[in-house]
Amino acid sequence: MKITGVSLISVLKWRLLSFRYSSFLFGFLKLIIYFLSVILCSLSTASLSSEIDPYSGIYRGDSAYIIIKNHNGRYFGSASSGSVELFIYDDGKFRAKDITIDITGYFEDKIEGRYQKKMVSLFGVHSVYERVDLPQDEFIPVLYGSDKQMTNFSSSDIDVCDDSYPASSLNNTTDKYENIDALISKVEKGRNVYKNIDSLLILKDGQLVVERYFNGWNADEPHMIQSVSKSLTSLLVGSAIKENKIVDVKQTLPLLLPDYKKYLHDGKEKITLQHLLTMSAGLYWNEWDTSYSNPENIRHKEIFSEDSVAFTLKQPLVENPGDRFNYSGGFVSIVGEVISQATNQSPMSEYTKEGPLSALCFKNAYWLKQNDNRTNVAGGAFLRPRDMLKIGQLVLNDGNWNGKQLVDKHYLIESTEPLIDTNLTGKKYGYFWWNTTFYVNGKKYPAILAQGYGGQDIVVIKELNLVVVKTASNFNFPSLIGKIMRVHVIPEFEN
Repeated sequence: MKITGVSLISVLKWRLLSFRYSSFLFGFLKLIIYFLSVILCSLSTASLSSEIDPYSGIYRGDSAYIIIKNHNGRYFGSASSGSVELFIYDDGKFRAKDITIDITGYFEDKIEGRYQKKMVSLFGVHSVYERVDLPQDEFIPVLYGSDKQMTNFSSSDIDVCDDSYPASSLNNTTDKYENIDALISKVEKGRNVYKNIDSLLILKDGQLVVERYFNGWNADEPHMIQSVSKSLTSLLVGSAIKENKIVDVKQTLPLLLPDYKKYLHDGKEKITLQHLLTMSAGLYWNEWDTSYSNPENIRHKEIFSEDSVAFTLKQPLVENPGDRFNYSGGFVSIVGEVISQATNQSPMSEYTKEGPLSALCFKNAYWLKQNDNRTNVAGGAFLRPRDMLKIGQLVLNDGNWNGKQLVDKHYLIESTEPLIDTNLTGKKYGYFWWNTTFYVNGKKYPAILAQGYGGQDIVVIKELNLVVVKTASNFNFPSLIGKIMRVHVIPEFEN
């Protein structure tokens, strides 16, 4: 039986999570689906016997849509983020190439050369998807725009927004980047973990000099940015300060969240907004001590709690606020509530849409909700890579966008400084921003980073006037951004 190379991509994630299964098994499945964000996939065949593509199109299931796309002879399916390579057999059956991902299935009901159904088994959950005729410009809102699970925070005046990075910026680029071309070649040829990179964008001296999409992704599709969401949340704090809706980061929680005073005692009343932003609030949290695939993970419990702010504030105070870095999605949820109350916007994502950051003209931007209907500010945003690039450019310009200060400048500069040790080699932390230093050819290049699970990255190097954006689906591997910056990017743009 002949095997052809195949790729299959992610689908559903949060939507299956919203179902309440009674058994432990399904609770376990929900967690896997949420944190991997990888669900359905796409397929690829080496040759087709006719001009009709049997796989490409949009498929609808009970709780999600999938789009299957042909990209340079390879097939991908898209629903949220990620891609998973598969094998497809002559009889229409397929399986994931990565044996750690339990995805199998088959196509059936071929009419006039096109399959009408796709049967998928994902970690033991069986789903049926049927082909539908729906233009892609209508597909994205359907896929991401459920009011129950997500909010659309695209700029409300998007129709009058100019293209921040017109195609001409690439057309006018004459420089050849050998090291970057070598990186792109590794991605396109499917070399090791490089094959899971979904996009690469580079802004140098205000010009978009590299913009490449892989694995079926394109410029208009939003990608799940995971914990890059935290850095976006940090910018929203700076916008609220710029608008005098938050006084400063040293305000204590009893002043910022008076409705939660009953939880703020025995030392907790000393916790400030700054302590939360630096992940040093002193509350018990063990998000990194338990696998994200374990339903007992404290972050999972917080996401599905009836009140995520109360859940986090109920945790015992185990250290003096400000003493030690302790990574916590719950701390970010509290900051989200501070923003929501200060700006009178609920869910908090509405402030992204209506506040100063609306000037960035986000398009096809969505944000997941948690069980208590609050915005998942710690990891649930979806953005186009071009909009991630705008975030990096805003940081590069100290909060200024096209001559307008969107984020308080003092806050922006302070938020991206290395303020607290993390006990992670070569990394310090600001206000939901990471700091590191890249060493290239004997020189040091300090960098500001927003980083998300699976390889979502925004890198800002002020010394080189450089912003790099990468999205990926490397959920089983560390991010490659360090090697990419040292080997492929910085050497091309050194002064």
